[in-house]
Amino acid sequence: MKPRWMFMLFALALGACQRPELPVLGSIPEFRLTTQDDKPFGHEDMKGKVWVANFIFTSCGGACPMMTERMKKNIQTPLVEMAAGNADFPARIVSFSVDPERDKPQVLADYAKNHGADLRYWTFLTGPLQEVTKTVVEGFKISMGKVPAATPQAQGGGADDDEIWEIVHGEQFLLIDAQGRIRGFYSSEGQGLRKLLADLRGLLKGKTS
Repeated sequence: MKPRWMFMLFALALGACQRPELPVLGSIPEFRLTTQDDKPFGHEDMKGKVWVANFIFTSCGGACPMMTERMKKNIQTPLVEMAAGNADFPARIVSFSVDPERDKPQVLADYAKNHGADLRYWTFLTGPLQEVTKTVVEGFKISMGKVPAATPQAQGGGADDDEIWEIVHGEQFLLIDAQGRIRGFYSSEGQGLRKLLADLRGLLKGKTS
């Protein structure tokens, strides 16, 4: 008969090999917005897909370009490798503009091109401000809005009345499963990106195995 400690070690080793199940943090909102190609796009388009969401605006001079580049390097690159050219691969990236009044479809298309986004797997969304706000703030629980800017040239500043306002928004990445459930909020840098990719792979494993 094997000693009790051997069974305990085996149980601990088995547990260490199994990733804890991700929590369910809520469900995505129903939404209907517009892509960078000026086509309608909504929550129903993501049924059956595992996806990563983030929130940016194209005139941002600081965090947004960095987040987009990190998304490309840390999420898009491995996703494209996993997909191996399969346009039906069940994983996507979706970026929501938090400045939809200026980020019209063509503006988003240019931004996507400039940042090397692979639009087979990455979609950029805009739409009426009220609908975007409802989706982002009420649905995804991500902050967005405008606050008085320190100077007229501050980030997000525009012409006329917009000169005194600065756009602010949450910088986390979200992971959504194939059932439309939010499974995690992640830092957009460092360890957060590594964990996001690992959790993305974990959710995909059951769909592609």
